[in-house]
This record gives sequence, C-alpha cells and structure tokens, in this order.
Amino acid sequence: MTDASVHVEAGAAARMTEQEPLGKKIPLFRNKTFISVFAGNTLSTMGEGFNTIAIGYWVLSTTGSAKAMTAVMLPQMILGLLLGTIAGTLADRKNRRTIMLSMDLIRAVLMIGVAAVVSGSSGWGIWALVPLLTLINAASQFHSPAFQSSLIYIVGQEQVGRATGLMQVTDTLARLGGLALGGWTVAAFGGPAAVTVVGAMFALSALCVMIAGPFPIPAAKSDNRKSFWTDLRLGLAFIRKHPFARSVSLLLPSVMIFFTASMMLFQVMAVTVWHATPKEFGLMEAAIPIGYAGGSGLMLLLNRRMTRRGWWIGVSVLLAGPNLIVMSAMPDVFSALPFVFLIGFILSVGTVLVMIALRTETAAEFQGRVFGAIGSLTNLSTPVGLVMSGILSDRFGADRMLFLNGLGLTAIGLCCIALLKPLRQYR
Repeated sequence: MTDASVHVEAGAAARMTEQEPLGKKIPLFRNKTFISVFAGNTLSTMGEGFNTIAIGYWVLSTTGSAKAMTAVMLPQMILGLLLGTIAGTLADRKNRRTIMLSMDLIRAVLMIGVAAVVSGSSGWGIWALVPLLTLINAASQFHSPAFQSSLIYIVGQEQVGRATGLMQVTDTLARLGGLALGGWTVAAFGGPAAVTVVGAMFALSALCVMIAGPFPIPAAKSDNRKSFWTDLRLGLAFIRKHPFARSVSLLLPSVMIFFTASMMLFQVMAVTVWHATPKEFGLMEAAIPIGYAGGSGLMLLLNRRMTRRGWWIGVSVLLAGPNLIVMSAMPDVFSALPFVFLIGFILSVGTVLVMIALRTETAAEFQGRVFGAIGSLTNLSTPVGLVMSGILSDRFGADRMLFLNGLGLTAIGLCCIALLKPLRQYR
C-alpha cells in the first residue's frame, strides 16, 4: 500500500462519526465477561505494585546503589517507548483475548526466574534481573492496549463510561494495596516470597481471562491482507488525521511531564523542606491515590449527567496548576496534605473523561493503535519531566521547581481550553 493510499484510508476512517452499536446490552454487574476481565485486571495491577516494592527493596538492599536501580528501570522505560505502537497494532490485528492470556502467562513464568534471582544474595544477580524484568515489562506493553481496546466491545458504548470510572477507581486502590501489601510481605517473609505472590497474581489474572470466555468482538473490518507495517502506518496516520485522537496525544504526554515530576518533588519537599516523619511521609504518599480514587468515583456517579465534558477536561488541568503553586508555599506536611489530595482528585476527573472519550470517539478497529501510541508518548515524556525537575531542583530547590511545574500545568490547561478545539467541543 502506498503512502498516499494509507493517508486516504486513515483520513476516511478519522472522518467517520457514526459507529455501529458495540458490545452486549447487559447490565455491567451481570456481564460475566466484564466481571472476569475486571477481576483479572485488578489482580494484575496489584501484582505490579507488589513487584515494584519487592524488586526495589531487593536491588537497594543488595547493592546499595542508586545506579543499580537506574540500570533496572532504564531498559524498561526505553522498551515502553519503542513497543507502544507495535503492541497497539498487534492488538488491532489479532485476537485481543489471546494476547492478554498469553502475556499474563508469560509474566507468571518469568516471575519464577525473578524469584530464583532474588533468592540469592550476591550483587551479580542484578545482571540476571535486568533482562527478566525487561521482558516482563515488554509483556505488559502488549497486554495493556489489548485490554484497553477490548473494553468497549465487552460492555458496550452505553456502559463504557461507568466501566471506565470503575476501572480507574479499582486500579488506583489495587496499586495502592499492592504497594502496601508488598511492603508488608517483604518485611514479614522476604523478597522471594513477595515475588512468588506476584507470579501467582499474574497466573490468576490469566485464569480470569480464560473464565471470561471469548470476547464479543466482531470480525475486523480492515483488509487482512495488509502487512503489519502497513497497519502500523495506517494507525499513526489515523491519529494525525483524527482531531480528537491528535488532541489527546498532545495533551496527556504534556500533562505527564509536570504531574509525574511533581509527585517526585512532593517526596523531596517532604524530606528536605517539611522534615516529615516516616508516618507523615506515608500519609502524603497515600493522599494522591486516595484523591485519585475519589475523583474517579465521582465520575462513576456523574458520568451520564455531565455535559460539556471537554470543558471539564481543560478545567481540571487548569485547576491543577494553581494547586501546585499554593502547595509550594506550604510550611509543613499537614498544611500540604489537602493540596496533595486535591491534585489527585482534580487530575483524575480529566483522566477518566479522556479515557471514556477515547473509547467512544475513536473507531473501535483503531483503538489498540491509539492507546499504544499514547502510551509510547507518555513513556517518553515521564522520564523527561523527572530528569529535568530532578536536576533543576538540586540547583534551585524543590519548592521553586514545584512552583514552576504549577505554572507549566496552568499554561497547558489554558492551551487545552483555547487551542484544542476538538477536545473542548467534546460533550
């Protein structure tokens, strides 16, 4: 297929506004497929939280080196950037349930190798750990767009808003629970036991996908004779041609540059400026996910009643900026806690609405590629924000960098409202 024909086909798909009814018309909590996939995703997310604590503790306690921790994380970040669009294209070409099931099983098997490595105590194990964790991350990169692009078929367009809100709430609580339970398991039983639990969670997630049965996905509309790379190029061209997908691809990575860096700056300020005790530090760490879960829950309740949702997306980003600016001037942890909670609450409103919009505004056969491409851009922007804020905060102070991040988010919110017309007009 020539470049011209790729752009013509992508443009035609991007201009389509009417879609056929998707998914089963079954109440959400009577939908066996959704309940099974929902349970599997919750277990998988909790397992990732467990894994973060177990691996971080093992690497730092074994090597005592921040460089070793960087060596573990950097290949995963690079792979996340490279694989997003490829994984999304595969999700749009192949059976998404098969991809999810395969990736869960692969992660469960690889965790056996991780458990074997952390059972030892010598520093050489770090070099065995890096490829194992990189492969696990690669499997997660393929799992995510397959899951994200399946949801609209599983629950239907009428229920996708409620399902998305519910998933955001439980994902946040599962990740928070995974971190807490992971820390307790490591302290009580050691790293190998925690890693074994992670493997078991991935295996149970695979079992849930099996119980779900075949996903209600109709035969693909695209021509199966197209090559993989043609489909990949078609997906990228679709994002460029589709006004809403293009707007979200600009907005989310831009927000993540400042939001992720701000979460790191909260930690730095807690220790260096507010002189927080361990309990106060823990309270602050819990405030963001609790706020995020609260905002997601509100969207779950209000989704069907909301109008002018595009405005709410822009306003949520805009309000986050002044919140950070005020927080940078707080004298202690307890004064800052309400603002830490609010930043999670405010941004969750915009995030949930964006995820709902992507599922309802994007042609279903392109959703894997759209979610994959946005994931790649987010994986690129996150370390950029962390590195820049980390370097500059050491030189100018964490409070000043948090103030500047607030100005940055405010500017992005204003640009979203003023310049991203397709997003602003979303209802």
